[in-house]
Amino acid sequence: MFWSAQEMGIQALMLYVTVSTGYLIVAYLVGAQLTRSQVLFVSALFTVFALYALWGVAQYWASGDQARLALEASDAVENIELNWVGLNPVAIALPMGILGIIGSLKFMWDVRHSSAP
Repeated sequence: MFWSAQEMGIQALMLYVTVSTGYLIVAYLVGAQLTRSQVLFVSALFTVFALYALWGVAQYWASGDQARLALEASDAVENIELNWVGLNPVAIALPMGILGIIGSLKFMWDVRHSSAP
């Protein structure tokens, strides 16, 4: 269970990276030419799917951490070290992911309101 949850969490994280990268590419290449309604639509889709991916990261990694704690507490396994840091990776990934969403939306805002050619 631990390793499956870790792998699924990484897949959800890669989905987040893919969605964020796609949004930034759209913002950079055509952000200034989009109409306001198009920007709202693309930004809403980005926000929903990025948050959905982050939710998956949180769920899978939290489940993995619970499995790790259960394994470490059981008497069936000795000297198991699945997470030598002892920190649930959600504690870092979730705030950084939310900051990434805010930064991406700010990037689109800057592209749309820039006076540079």
